[in-house]
Amino acid sequence: MWKWACLVPHPPIIVPEVGHGREKEAHQTLNGMKELTYHLKNQKPDILFLLSPHAPQGSGLFFLETSCYAGDLSMFGAPQVSVEIKSDGEKCKALYSFLQGEVPISHVQKEKVFLDHASLVPLYFFHKAWGVFPTLIVANPMGLSLKEALKTGEILQKFKRPGESWGLIASGDLSHRVTRDAPAGYSPLGSFFDEQVVHAIKMSVPKILLDLPSRTIYEAGECGLRSALVFLALSGEKAKPKLLSYEAPFGVGYATAIAVFPWKTYPSLARHAIETYVREGERLSPQDVEELAPQESLQSKKACFVSLKTLKGELRGCIGTITPVRASLAWEVVENAIAAATEDPRFLPVRPEELPNLTVSIDILSEPEVIRNVEELDPKQYGVIVSKGNRRGVLLPDLEGITLASQQIQIAAQKAGITTLDGISISRFTVHRYPEREDTP
Repeated sequence: MWKWACLVPHPPIIVPEVGHGREKEAHQTLNGMKELTYHLKNQKPDILFLLSPHAPQGSGLFFLETSCYAGDLSMFGAPQVSVEIKSDGEKCKALYSFLQGEVPISHVQKEKVFLDHASLVPLYFFHKAWGVFPTLIVANPMGLSLKEALKTGEILQKFKRPGESWGLIASGDLSHRVTRDAPAGYSPLGSFFDEQVVHAIKMSVPKILLDLPSRTIYEAGECGLRSALVFLALSGEKAKPKLLSYEAPFGVGYATAIAVFPWKTYPSLARHAIETYVREGERLSPQDVEELAPQESLQSKKACFVSLKTLKGELRGCIGTITPVRASLAWEVVENAIAAATEDPRFLPVRPEELPNLTVSIDILSEPEVIRNVEELDPKQYGVIVSKGNRRGVLLPDLEGITLASQQIQIAAQKAGITTLDGISISRFTVHRYPEREDTP
């Protein structure tokens, strides 16, 4: 379910329209954000959960439930940097209902929520990578104790929604008192606080932060400790975090970190290929495929089918090959996925707004085997290929409503436009099926 999580700073000055050149003084942070968004360019989730310490605050983890988030950086002289992002009340409720009873939760419902700079700054950089935002949910973690923030991340590890992928943006700056010229004043404990946060990220041990003395936390003047705890606890052992950058160019500590959950699976590769093509009109690059594909698929050549269904189980597209025609299985999946979404003659091409409501399934085929007798077929175990002349029809195994071999043959023949079964050739094959619903971490 969780594709990735990240910890990001939020100083408006790193936005060029605000900084007017001063953003270059935070070059390590800019490089960290650049690396972060590069890694996540092809990992846009269906839902984005953003923790902002400067959003409206309530008791516990405070959710801002709405149908639309909007905002701009006019307070910082850049009204042209603006966003308007859709939300989903049902998904918001599902998330806080899951957490309710485990950690303190509160929420408010508004027709439109105006975003603060701790939300807008990271979203600015993600917008450059993605163009179009996924569904957004925003919450403020500042009403949590440190132990509650840690527990929130641990519980979120178990949160799953079939057919949905989620990403976490944990926004937060570290100490605001690192150097003597810091706007919030100086404390010698500021740099120590930042060192401990960086150490916790590098070691992937969030409990290091629970041992910080309360005086250190107070003197640091931080706003990102709870965000960091949620980020680290959610990452856990499944997706160990990687520190991308740390610096304190304006007397404020900025840390950028990423944790990517294991997602090198056939359905996720197919989904990335579909989303990139449908949303951007582009195919995955060889580098993208190498990064996203299961290792074994890069060295093997096999045929496959890619099937798309709605969340109600209705077919939305299915295209495949019965013998491999591309350089590797990985590319077979990529190209068949794009074709299933855009070239199935039974359906109109998939639209971007449909993507969150579709599931992907991959069938990897064995080499076809010619059979002489219908009794050698089993609709549950074998798919069938019916051939006559230059016509050829295919039917996958274990399909709902198909219980007899004769049904298989008849339907496969019809798909190929074969009107009589005299003189047909029949082959069988097995599949390894990879459904997205079971694929979700």
